[in-house]
Amino acid sequence: MAHDLTKMPKPAPSDLKELVARLPQPMHQLLGRPASPLVLPDNLVCFQRREADELNKPRRGRALHHRFVLIFALRTTVTVCVDDRSIRLHEGEGLLVFPFQFHHYIEPARSTLSWLFVTFELAEAEALAGLRYRPFSLTPTLRSLAAELVAAYEAERAADLSILLLALLLARLRRLRAAPHAAPTAKMPAPGLLMRVNQLAQRTGDMPGIKDIAKSLGISPSHLRARFRASCGVSIGRHLRRLRLEQACGMLRLGPQRVSEIAEQCGFSSIHAFSRAFRAAYGVSPLGYRHSGGKTVARVRKVQR
Repeated sequence: MAHDLTKMPKPAPSDLKELVARLPQPMHQLLGRPASPLVLPDNLVCFQRREADELNKPRRGRALHHRFVLIFALRTTVTVCVDDRSIRLHEGEGLLVFPFQFHHYIEPARSTLSWLFVTFELAEAEALAGLRYRPFSLTPTLRSLAAELVAAYEAERAADLSILLLALLLARLRRLRAAPHAAPTAKMPAPGLLMRVNQLAQRTGDMPGIKDIAKSLGISPSHLRARFRASCGVSIGRHLRRLRLEQACGMLRLGPQRVSEIAEQCGFSSIHAFSRAFRAAYGVSPLGYRHSGGKTVARVRKVQR
């Protein structure tokens, strides 16, 4: 992967003498610019995908986890479904998927590809909020930084250099404009509350109810409902139902359980309530989804866009 990245053309470096000539000659050389508080990414993982069939691994429904996923589409165009949006990620573009965003991949232009994935954790997500749902162009500067990052990741035993290079790459991304075809960003939920609710929903085997989540957060159910709707723009009941349906998609796609068992495990009162909710969300019955291998829902999501 590092070899592919380094093949890309790099911008001609600015002449150091010309840059130095622009610098001022200050009266007080010891009075410099203060550094702002620096929050570094952590727990960095770099990997590649060469085949389109590998993009959805592990194949357990749509991915949902607590990490950032930075994607570089070096070769082959693929549609990335993030939450309820279908984003056509073209060759030479990148995309940042945020923690607890549902995502999966459909409609590859070719079966072979070259995609770089950089996953990491970051305490301060708001600094990157402008990149949510917005593809960006892989400029020569970004390609060069990505090549250095991958080379450091492969060669260095300690993660210090690769972490610093990733921090620099993210700083560059914050200064980029979105690609022309990117959709306007909708109101973003407060990351702290949404992340905590999703963590609690994932932590237990059975999907918790609003009362259980409120108790874990140390607030009343009514306060939780009000805070969630105010910050996320949707009711917490609707959000939890969506989480249950996404969990059901994974179980229908891979698991041997009967539909009635899945309905119960995902927290629905009956198989009829489950079937109604599933059809309302995806336009297909649970059995229809299972028989199509998930392709039917992917088509429905695209039409709804």
